[in-house]
Amino acid sequence: MTTENQRHSQPTPLQISFYLVVNNVSEAAQAKALAKAREAYVMTLLAEGEISSGKAASLLDMSRLDMLEYMGTWGISIFDDSLTPTELEQQVKQASEILSQSTSEPPAA
Repeated sequence: MTTENQRHSQPTPLQISFYLVVNNVSEAAQAKALAKAREAYVMTLLAEGEISSGKAASLLDMSRLDMLEYMGTWGISIFDDSLTPTELEQQVKQASEILSQSTSEPPAA
């Protein structure tokens, strides 16, 4: 029996095809349009939370840092906007505790 988590962890190849009837389009314009369509698809998956920023960066052949910067041009927050204020407060508290523990430990000899 396959669980929901197993289904999401298995990469599934995806091929998207569509047809447009347009006359006299140069190969350069076709290549540019195809690249933009691929980019839009990947960024939509990212915005919908279907893939991570790391996966999106990999699919678009850019660094994760570049992806994080690029997300802003698509209006995609680098933060998890689905958190409730209480959940966000808990995460901030946990991060603060971790930081205080790491700064209170004596340096390794």
